[in-house]
Amino acid sequence: MIRSRGQDVAVLWSRRSRDAYAADAVARGHTYRFTDAWNRPRTWLKGEHAYLAPAGAAVLLGRCNLKHDLVEEADLRDDVLAGLRALLVPNAAHLDPDTIARIENWLATGRGRLIVTGRTNLPPALLGLARSTPRAVTGYTGWRWLPGSPFAGPAWEPLYVSGYAGHAAQAVEPAPGSRVLADLVELTGDLTDASTATVTPLGPAIVLTARTAYVANQVLELVGGMLQAHLNVEPVRHWANPTHWGDTLLFFLRRLLQEAGLEDLWQTRLRSFGAHDGVLSFRHDVHGMRDYTFLDYQIENLIPATYDIEDPGFSTNISAEMAADWVARTSGHDFIEPALHNDSSIGDPPTAIHGRGLYEHVRDAAARLGFPVYTCGRHAGGHMHPETLDAMDYLYAHDARVLGTCTFCYYHMIEYGVRNPAVMVGGLIGGKPLTYVTDVRRTIATSGIWFPFHPVITTDEEWRPLRGWDRTHEFDAAYELVETIFGGHSARVPGVEDRLENGVYSFQYHPELARDPSVNEGRGSLDYLRYAINLAERGNLWIATQRDLYQRMADYEELVFTARDEGRTVTVTNPTDRRIDGMVIEQRRPFGTVWDGEHELVHVVRGAFVTVPPLPPGASVTLAFREEEADAPIVRQPSNKGLTILDARRDPRTERIALRVRVCRAQPLAIEGVDPAGVYQVQVDEEAAYPVLPRVTRTIQALLSRQTDGRGPQGHRAIVPGTLRFLDLSIRGDDARFVERTIRIRRLEGAEADAARAALLAAVPARTGRVT
Repeated sequence: MIRSRGQDVAVLWSRRSRDAYAADAVARGHTYRFTDAWNRPRTWLKGEHAYLAPAGAAVLLGRCNLKHDLVEEADLRDDVLAGLRALLVPNAAHLDPDTIARIENWLATGRGRLIVTGRTNLPPALLGLARSTPRAVTGYTGWRWLPGSPFAGPAWEPLYVSGYAGHAAQAVEPAPGSRVLADLVELTGDLTDASTATVTPLGPAIVLTARTAYVANQVLELVGGMLQAHLNVEPVRHWANPTHWGDTLLFFLRRLLQEAGLEDLWQTRLRSFGAHDGVLSFRHDVHGMRDYTFLDYQIENLIPATYDIEDPGFSTNISAEMAADWVARTSGHDFIEPALHNDSSIGDPPTAIHGRGLYEHVRDAAARLGFPVYTCGRHAGGHMHPETLDAMDYLYAHDARVLGTCTFCYYHMIEYGVRNPAVMVGGLIGGKPLTYVTDVRRTIATSGIWFPFHPVITTDEEWRPLRGWDRTHEFDAAYELVETIFGGHSARVPGVEDRLENGVYSFQYHPELARDPSVNEGRGSLDYLRYAINLAERGNLWIATQRDLYQRMADYEELVFTARDEGRTVTVTNPTDRRIDGMVIEQRRPFGTVWDGEHELVHVVRGAFVTVPPLPPGASVTLAFREEEADAPIVRQPSNKGLTILDARRDPRTERIALRVRVCRAQPLAIEGVDPAGVYQVQVDEEAAYPVLPRVTRTIQALLSRQTDGRGPQGHRAIVPGTLRFLDLSIRGDDARFVERTIRIRRLEGAEADAARAALLAAVPARTGRVT
């Protein structure tokens, strides 16, 4: 979607620049012509002409939970600019003079910040430069952080690859008063690693002023290109931190945004994954074996997972009977997703990765397997660039149900039709000349970027993100690799801030290895899976099926988020034709209560994460964060794998609490902020109401600690370390699926309270022993 929706961060997409790049590609012969899935000629733009930097910028901002718009240059009017706190201009070298003038006027107001990367025709003085001219390069380009920058010193690598081979850079000279954070270098010669490459200085790479940041190479073109296999990064991706080398670049750019004066954008944000710090998504590739160890464990422990099942009418690894068994076993619980393990190996070139083959594969598999296909996970590494992107385009155009695939990790690549007899892989899927093969010695996650994205169609006639989502993944990861991926560290040493927030980590474990004695010293890979689950839950990650992940990404992307009054008033709008729920606002500015009209919203986790009420189609909600405190029940418990709090509110006129939750099986729910001397009535849906006495629990540390005087009177919402005063509720859903429940709570008064308390106390069994 390329249009302004009123959000305060925007990425500029320049049609003038795109058209100029396309014309230059055609003139230079940097194109590839093929027949597309519609049987039409299609001319793909190669290399830097593809203009994938705006897509790279969108991934950066999405990873940072910064809601943004992709704005076409013609729509960048003065009124649009007036509402922006930040404007990112990646690789736009042909901006209209009127656009430049509007940006200059906007920046002069002092409210906004301008972030520019790569090729540009913006005036050098606007970017804190005395001079800026295009510079042709033949090698890769990289950054060498300078003393005084955030990333200089022994904790960091001497240099980082940040621009693709042959992608032009800018030769710049900083103006007096500008701050240079890094130098630009060209990397040629022996590219075994950074120590063997020939390093040629090219001048400043990153220049900051009070209101601008400029990066002299095409770092976001590299990010956008390697995400969708447009750029072959095999020569350099293993240089340093291969599991997260792309995340490291995004981490640097995140810090650059903050250094440019945009730290306040992190104060009030709409969170894509609620109060969670990221996501773990399991995909299990089902081949010809009936081992349900993973599945049984996940069902028993309420762990969401996606099972990619091969189509026996197409693939050769599974029989119809085996497939039917897997479909039956994965269809009985709504937190287990049956999906398609789409083939990329059969045929030469593989049938299901070009033309209409992917669509027909999905269509026929859905009919044969008997379930609707919402997501796919690719079998084998077969990939044709750009034909596979074209096949995805055709699939999304003809099957509105499919949300995305899991494709861009490792490749048996046929790029632009090039077949090299010296490049092949072995085994049953081998024996075919390829362009290149991914080096899997450390990780198959080629981009090192752990976040979903939209691949982009980029031809001489159009630039268009696909509707569906995609991402990278790792397979059959042992303990150390699980720790490394979840750790997400960018620095060489521990103890420094080096983690990029909001990672989406996808692990593929083959079910046939769960108890295979050839794995994990005879124990099989079940322990690897259990370890990944335990680390994810300890690390506050949301565990989600691929379908739920992609639906959440789509919901988050569609919502419009605006903040006013320095973040104390926020509006969230749902422009879609579907209900969107489960969203959370992170508020780091101090507040006492948060209000939706006359109702207080009372699901507040860790004092900062507030649940947004469900938004019907076309609806919006405005939340007001106020200093005033309230002394009434509150829910501080985060949503978890068994219970999601969709809405929680207090009506101050009646002092009643109403909660809407989504729950599976029996789940505990703690209502804090209650009066320990009170009696409360709880009703779930239309079931009979029942009375509840508050519980007061104290940890052993609190019981054994020295008591102090002088704390004075405290409200019911006061947080006392080691002590919890709450209603201890159990909310039941269905055993196999999530259902919605409404919970209503009120305090009983007078004779009604006395009678309820007496009945509850009479029902407490007498103590028959003692605890010492």
